[in-house]
Amino acid sequence: MEQFDIFEDSQEQHSVSVFNDRQMIALQDLDKKIPKVVKFLIADKFDDNFINSTNNIWKFYYSGQTEKLDFSIFSENETTLAKFFLIAFIQKNTPSFLSRKIYSFNFLINYLKNRNLHLNYENLKQLLIEIAPQENHQNTYAHIKFLLRLLILEDFPNFDIEDDFELEFIPRPKSFNSNLFYQEYEDTIDYPLISMIQQGFIKLNQVIKDNFQSIDNQELLYSSILGLVYVTGLRPVQLAKLSAEDIKIDTTRLIDQFHRYSVLIPYAKQSQYIHEKIAVKLPEEVAEIIIAYIKRYNLSSKNKLFNLGENSAHFCSEAINTQLFNFAPKAYREAVRAGEMLKQKYSFSDFRHHVGYSLAMAGSSAEEIAYILGHSSVVTARHYIFSTPQLAQIRAQALGRNSLYKQMIAMLLTGRLVYKQEWKHKKVMGNIGHKIHYDIGGCSYNDKCLFQPVRNCYGCIYFHPFIDADHTNVLESIQCEINDLIRLSDGIGVSRNPLIRVHESTKFEIESVIVRCEMQKDGINES
Repeated sequence: MEQFDIFEDSQEQHSVSVFNDRQMIALQDLDKKIPKVVKFLIADKFDDNFINSTNNIWKFYYSGQTEKLDFSIFSENETTLAKFFLIAFIQKNTPSFLSRKIYSFNFLINYLKNRNLHLNYENLKQLLIEIAPQENHQNTYAHIKFLLRLLILEDFPNFDIEDDFELEFIPRPKSFNSNLFYQEYEDTIDYPLISMIQQGFIKLNQVIKDNFQSIDNQELLYSSILGLVYVTGLRPVQLAKLSAEDIKIDTTRLIDQFHRYSVLIPYAKQSQYIHEKIAVKLPEEVAEIIIAYIKRYNLSSKNKLFNLGENSAHFCSEAINTQLFNFAPKAYREAVRAGEMLKQKYSFSDFRHHVGYSLAMAGSSAEEIAYILGHSSVVTARHYIFSTPQLAQIRAQALGRNSLYKQMIAMLLTGRLVYKQEWKHKKVMGNIGHKIHYDIGGCSYNDKCLFQPVRNCYGCIYFHPFIDADHTNVLESIQCEINDLIRLSDGIGVSRNPLIRVHESTKFEIESVIVRCEMQKDGINES
């Protein structure tokens, strides 16, 4: 197998461009989106807190290491793409070891130049396939794949949003067990994002009930598309085939008019046989939004549910990301609009993978996954089964990982922070295991709550955490339950215990409240 190296830069190479005319224009627009100052919002007190992105040399100290990145080796267009790549990585992860990322970027540029290739999906895909078997390029593989996905989501010329679904099937480095394409797959639709989406739907349903006319048509349309993609993993081609009559009311409870809904969806890929549409349960909060959309647009049962235009993939991508942005925390939206942060984007493929991955984690068979996702065979569904992490990977996730974007999302998980003496209304009290927890926060929900107190409060918008409460005590109780579940799962050989994922979500929510309370205390102390 051919080995690749970073080639020595030369004036001749510097003058060769890997971009076409359309891409150069797109890079000019991209340059305007790049924040002038990139803040490290989760930096330690001994770390540098920001970098000036306009400088041609980035030098900063972070996590015990000084980084120095020199962009003078790149052309102007290459520098723009390199900075966009690095800043996107910082927002998704941290600024640690950026020199490794710039090495990978330089590797990619030189690979293209020395073969007289242009920057496009097929060439980057081919590079990944070539370096996957090489042990010394595992980090490079991961960094280039991150950039490839970034360009797809950004709708960069010569990168199509429909290519995103195939990314996870590109062979991986040996340590990634490349024969099982999803073995190391990490679900990009994580718990903070799930909480944000669910609470967005809850708030929108409340507005529909209280002041339906105040919601504009676009929000109803985009939230309906997001809801269906989030719940069922539908592809744009499937959304385009739906009619209004495919949203079904299955049962109605007469005493309170509670409905159970389902959606009839077609197969994603048709074979030579004609398949009947399949029925998938639709949560009430999503179904009510779609019903409101149908009512607003005055659609008859035979009408097409969504008019996605000439390019359904691009339309769905725009709908999903616009609505996710509207559901996002106010601080994050303001930062993006002020040019202080890049907008985080997701694809419909992310949600499709999430549905398949979640089903596999719950122990579903390949046949069941194929049925839900609308596959005409179980071949693709088996990849989700193979991808399910073993217990060691679940244990690693349970230890906790965080990033800037997750912290931004976490700000939306509960109501405002208050002190104990300020709260004069209903307080939360309940037990986790043998411990009773009280004086941790107040509840502003007026009706009777159907969820378990304390355990379900830390991800609820009606919960108002007390700044001066001992939330660490609650976290310890949840961690004990996680440890017990891991030991139990170890003992009986059930590596895909879905309860561990539920507890992992609760653990993150409690940790987020603890961080917010500490930030609030520090802010008061400084003032």
